[in-house]
Amino acid sequence: MRSRATIATAILAMVALGGVLATPAMLVRVRLEDGSTLVCRRVSPASTIAITFTHSLYGGHVTETYVPGGGALVRSSIVTANAAAAEYYAWDGAVRATDDGYEVVAPPLAVDSLPIRVDQVGDHRLTVDETVFPLAAMVDGSVQVWLDLVSRPLISQMWGTRC
Repeated sequence: MRSRATIATAILAMVALGGVLATPAMLVRVRLEDGSTLVCRRVSPASTIAITFTHSLYGGHVTETYVPGGGALVRSSIVTANAAAAEYYAWDGAVRATDDGYEVVAPPLAVDSLPIRVDQVGDHRLTVDETVFPLAAMVDGSVQVWLDLVSRPLISQMWGTRC
């Protein structure tokens, strides 16, 4: 027969484990129009999330960088390969040269969901921290997707129902 202390310890451990597994995990998700998930990746408050694509009018790459903030994606920078593309995005014409190209000087922008038209012409890529997801290679033709943050219990990742 087990002692009461052993049983109590086992019950406390199960309750603690249940609490840990129920803890919300923040995920960045790319979803298709039909609701299916193209990309689902766990992120932390310190993560960087970047969309890179070829500018349709001026060529060269454009990278929009976002960080998680209050359940939203907060755009922290826009960097382009050439000045013309940067000026296209600059809401007040403020552009500065950087080591990586040209940065649009704009205030942070928080969005709950970012719609993106992914296609092979734009060669869209999502980078979450150091991992690159070649979105254009993951779809056929031109496809509307949405980038957003979701919160799911940690245990859902273990069961494979991440997003």
